[in-house]
Amino acid sequence: MSVIERALEKTRVAHDAAALAAPRQAESATVSRAGKPQATEAPAKPAVSRHVDAPRLVITEQMLSDIGLRAPSGQLHQQNAEYRHIKRQLLAQIRLGSTGTSRLLLVASALAGEGKTYTAANLALSLALEPDYSVLLVDADVIKPNLTRLFSLTDRKGLMDAAIRPDLDVESLIITTNIDGLSILPTGQPHPNATEHFASLHMQAVFTQLLEAPNRIIVVDSLPLLLTTESRALLPHADQVLLVVRAETTPRHAVLAALDLMPADTNVKLLLNAIERSRLGDYYGYGHGYNYNYAEKSQNG
Repeated sequence: MSVIERALEKTRVAHDAAALAAPRQAESATVSRAGKPQATEAPAKPAVSRHVDAPRLVITEQMLSDIGLRAPSGQLHQQNAEYRHIKRQLLAQIRLGSTGTSRLLLVASALAGEGKTYTAANLALSLALEPDYSVLLVDADVIKPNLTRLFSLTDRKGLMDAAIRPDLDVESLIITTNIDGLSILPTGQPHPNATEHFASLHMQAVFTQLLEAPNRIIVVDSLPLLLTTESRALLPHADQVLLVVRAETTPRHAVLAALDLMPADTNVKLLLNAIERSRLGDYYGYGHGYNYNYAEKSQNG
């Protein structure tokens, strides 16, 4: 058993415990993270339109390929199939939730170079195909804002600006695209106190506002957990966390250390990236070498 497989097995132990706790979680679904009752009679907010007549950003398949967010053409079918597999499990959690529960997905990694930005972008693109939802891809990597740079949005206001300026309407900062169901919120201007602002009540209010649209899913490209404090400040805001682990590269102790940083009740799944093609993958026609495994984190890490 490989190092990463052992780490995955360790986290799988929590699955049964999480299942036993599910009824209690369901009973408390009307209570917010802060322990305050949520309003049950609040007027419904309008859904976000999936189609925009005059998008602010045009994204093509050639563009995605050129900036390194797509597999080679001969492997694109496999890539699409794999992200469909990933999103099905996430959508199942979203549909089981209530009052917006689980619609904020945080994509993180223990260290740099694990593939989290690639994962966040392709997961958002795959989710945008769902006719019931509209997806907002958020670049929260304030140190290396790769998504913002790749889409040439470095001069636009974004998440950081909304975090530090209560007078800004975060909805006005969203970049619409020509891809139905997909919009982007860039990083915005850097700030030396990003950690404190990410941990603030105002940051929670920003995410709450974005989630008022009942059909919106938010996919956040975060930062490496063991290398930054900003990423840890974002964890309490997330409903689901995807921890990207690069097979045969990420040390076992780094995976476990990243899991230990998460609050005990975090709904976290491990996404095993860049593993060699298995016989099962061959059977289903997969040939690119990306398989994914999931496991929920135990309360004790």
